[in-house]
This record gives sequence, structure tokens and C-alpha cells, in this order.
Amino acid sequence: MQVKTFRAPTMERALALVKKELGPDAIILSSRQDRSTSGESGFEVTAAHDQQSDDAGVASHDVRKNDFSAEMKSGIEEIKGFLSLLISSKDYFSQLQMKQPVAEIYHSLLTRGFDEKQIYLLLNKVVSDLDGGASDKGQIFDAFCARFFAKIRIAKPFRNIPHTGGSAAVFTFVGPTGVGKTTTLAKLAAYLKIKRQLDLGIISIDTYRIGAVNQLQTYSNILDIPFSVAQSKTEFVKAREQFRHCDVILVDTTGRNFLKRDHVKDLQEILDEGQKFHHLLVLSSTAKDEDLKQTNVHFREMDIHSLIFTKLDETIHHGCMLNQLLRFNYPVSYLGIGQRVPEDVEPATQKRILSFLLPVRNQNT
Repeated sequence: MQVKTFRAPTMERALALVKKELGPDAIILSSRQDRSTSGESGFEVTAAHDQQSDDAGVASHDVRKNDFSAEMKSGIEEIKGFLSLLISSKDYFSQLQMKQPVAEIYHSLLTRGFDEKQIYLLLNKVVSDLDGGASDKGQIFDAFCARFFAKIRIAKPFRNIPHTGGSAAVFTFVGPTGVGKTTTLAKLAAYLKIKRQLDLGIISIDTYRIGAVNQLQTYSNILDIPFSVAQSKTEFVKAREQFRHCDVILVDTTGRNFLKRDHVKDLQEILDEGQKFHHLLVLSSTAKDEDLKQTNVHFREMDIHSLIFTKLDETIHHGCMLNQLLRFNYPVSYLGIGQRVPEDVEPATQKRILSFLLPVRNQNT
């Protein structure tokens, strides 16, 4: 702690000196009226400043700043890259816009929520591939789709599940609150139990949301699947051991605001035990593009197996959903198309994803 005494003709001047030298957070220890040897009256103020408190505050601020700066840097670099791309290819972009079929496809995709940078890059490559050899909108769109599907992947997480009898494959359903993780888990549990005839166990660690456990317990009873609730890492390990004889264990996780990194870390603390889990990130197709992007970024450390998109029946614009497949190296595995259990879930296929783009092509007729 730094302690210092200040003298001035008036109290206001003395306090101003304290603030100037020790800062606005200085603590006044004492003050008194004083007379100098010449007989002039004045004021004496003794003040202190806690340097350690400042250092701790700066350190705490630096930690928060570092977390935020990583995201900000990534965003700035992306913006700079796209601006550089547009500036360096401005003339070519103008020519691209002058090609009516290309411009129609470009603007139609933009109005349906597709990312401007991703669409521009794909169309740029399409026009370069065609080298002026096609002017028909249908041909250009076919070439665009070929480029699009070359960039995305489709996963089938339950394809090769054997009847192990001792080493259950564990699939966790992670993602933000309200996206339908519990309902999606129930739909896929019915498929695995009835269609695939696999031996299942279900674990819920979602004790944060009211009614989540009761909902999953009801589904488990209907499907005659053993069910367990874990409120800690220890209980989770115990539940997994209880279901070690199963072919598959499905884990319902807490729905939180995963735009906050700490919530992802809390989830990792329960699930991370050196085991190989298949993390299925469940996202809503109705969410905003930037929110979906940031959620994907924050889940990167969890080694996501594939994405599941829900609520496709609640939107007519699927661009924000498909943007994530273009931006990130995650495959898509399932699509939720309604609230009915178990009917309203389907595996992702190229044909189904193509249907989200087809309205663009239909405008050619």
C-alpha cells in the first residue's frame, strides 16, 4: 500500500492532488487544517492507494480480455479476409454480377440466409470451372450443388454398432437450451431399440432444467430401456458402469447458454475421463447465423462427432443451418422435422439437403 501526505491552500486543491497522484480509488486516511511556518493557513491530507488491488483487478481483466480477444481476433481476421477478397477481385465480381443466371442464384441464396462469403467463393469456382461454357441457370446451379456437396460431409454415427456385451458405445447429446436434445435422444432411442434391436441404457445429467428427468424417464419406461440420473462426475461413472453390458449408452446433458465458455467447461468436467465419447451437437435450424457460429466455436474442444439440426419444420430458410456445414469441419447426421416421437427424425442425406436449395432452381421455370 502506498501512503502519502499532501498539502494545499484549500481542501479542494488537496483532494485534487490526491486524485492526480494516487488516482480516484485512493483512500483518505486523515485530513486537518494546518498552518505553515509563514503563518498562512492550509490543509493537510494523508491518503493511501492499494496497488495490489489494482494489480489483481488488472490480472482478472487480462484473463477475461484474453478469452474475448481470441474470439474477436478470429472474427476480425475473417472480416479482413473477405474484404481483401472483395477488393482484390472487384472487377471480376462485377463481371460475375453481370451474368444474369449467376446473379439470380447468388441473390436468391443470400435472401435465404446463406453466408455471403461462402456463396461468393463457391460461385466464383463454378464460373471458373465452366469457363464460359454454360449460360443456362440449371447447369450453373447443378455445378454449384456439386461444389457445395464436395465441401460438406454426412455422418452415420450408429451404422457400425455391434452387439458388444461389455464395451458400450457412448453417445452424448450436447447443445444449447431449448433445441430439443431430450426429444431427439428419445426419437433415436426408439429407432435403435425397435429398428436396430440394440440393447440400450439412458443416462441423464440434465438436472438443471425442470421436468427434463421426468420427461426422459417417461420415454424410457415406454421403450422399456433402463434409465439412470447422474448429478456429478462420480455418479456418471457409476451409471456407465451399471450399463456396461449395453450396446449403446445415450446421455442427455444439461441445456445451458453455451455462448459462455464456462458452461462448456462445466460439461467437460463431467464427461472428460479419458474415454472415447461420440458427442452429437444438437442445434436449432431457427437460430441466428452468428449464434450458431459461436456455439460451434465454443464446442470445438469437445471433439464433436457430428451435428444434428432440429426444428426444420419451423423455418423456410435453411441457409443459417447450411452455413455451419460450410464453415466447420463437422458432418451432419440427423435432422429433426417435428415434435412427434419417434417419427419426426430422419438421417441427413444429400437428397434431403438438396431440397433446401431446390427453390432457387425452381425459379428458373
